[in-house]
Amino acid sequence: MRVLPPLLARLRGPALLSLLDQAAVSGFGFLAGIAAARLIDMEAFGRFALVLIVAGFAQGLHNALVTAPLMTLAGSVRHPARYAAAVSTGALVLAAGLALGVAGALALYFSVRGEAVPVDLVTAAGALTLAQNLQLTARRLLFAYGGGAKALAMDLVRAATFPLAVAGLWAAGIPLDAARLVEFLALTAFLTTLPVLLGRAVEPGRRQLTVTARRHWQMARWLLPVVLVTFGQEQLVWILAGGTLGDEALGGLRAAQYLVGIVLLMLAATENVVPTGAGRAYETGGEPALRAYLLAVTRRLGVPVGFLLALVAVPADLWLRLVFGAPYMPYAPCLRWLALGVAFIFLRDMVAQIFRARRRTDVIFRAFAVSFAVSLALIQPLLGRYGATGAAAVVALAHGASLVALLAALGRGRATPAESPRC
Repeated sequence: MRVLPPLLARLRGPALLSLLDQAAVSGFGFLAGIAAARLIDMEAFGRFALVLIVAGFAQGLHNALVTAPLMTLAGSVRHPARYAAAVSTGALVLAAGLALGVAGALALYFSVRGEAVPVDLVTAAGALTLAQNLQLTARRLLFAYGGGAKALAMDLVRAATFPLAVAGLWAAGIPLDAARLVEFLALTAFLTTLPVLLGRAVEPGRRQLTVTARRHWQMARWLLPVVLVTFGQEQLVWILAGGTLGDEALGGLRAAQYLVGIVLLMLAATENVVPTGAGRAYETGGEPALRAYLLAVTRRLGVPVGFLLALVAVPADLWLRLVFGAPYMPYAPCLRWLALGVAFIFLRDMVAQIFRARRRTDVIFRAFAVSFAVSLALIQPLLGRYGATGAAAVVALAHGASLVALLAALGRGRATPAESPRC
């Protein structure tokens, strides 16, 4: 593929460290999920997955309010040390609040289901939310100010510490359950993050805190709605499926999602190349050059994406049995629906690049709003009639709806190009 050589040529210094760190973080999450599915029973894995879903939503809010604005503003502040200290302080306060929110939401979830609240699991979920949001902040601060190597070391140490700790418990004959695994995820995040944050501790000052909060909010007020809409498009479906069908169904759905996640990781890597190439094509050649570039990228990436999705979806029951175990085989239809959803995601992302290059991200937000509405309309009938397979179908169809919405906007010419694509 001709798209990859330019990327490989630019992988030097911070870019290479960033790629390696993303591989370490994503790989750790992927392998930790598979290990959890193998070490605990299916119902417990469903609870483990539920914690990760809710904590992941909290991390999306934290990213919108703290780390996404940080990566834009870090290079333009006058006093980097005080700004970093203000970000760290704000991140601690926000992460603590989100931790309480996650613990409360999970307690309410189990209460609504008429079950006793698992205090150990709920407490561990709050601790994990706090720890992972602080680690995300530390990682972004390090990369923003030339500490990419330290960020990579931090994430590699965590990735190595967690399996060693779990193996120690298993060897000692200590029973493993969802709560204990979540506890160790939180503990390893704390132990590897706190030295980084404490080493950069500086008094930011009240004025710096106020200025930083105001500047972050100017960006976050547009990012937060996207987090809420995308949560409703997929994660909310999983939560409702777990609440209706039970923890085993949620575990099966999560297992299927892990397998298609391999392709999603590849698509995420294109964010390092395609938006920049699309923007450059639009700036130099206008609309014809932009469309020609994206059609070429779609053709070149479409072959491996389609091949991998077919490789995962066709023998879906085989992969579920090999990776997760025989109890997960009945969720093969879910895996096939989710693979179709990833195909929609790929095509939607390619179309969305047109609107990103035109600086019309509002069109993208409206497309996600359409998919959210589709999810809400379909979840009850499909979940009630087809169970877990219906839930997977809702997710796939919602992604397809956002693709159709973008294509419709493109065809109607609603999203007109910005007057000047130049900065």
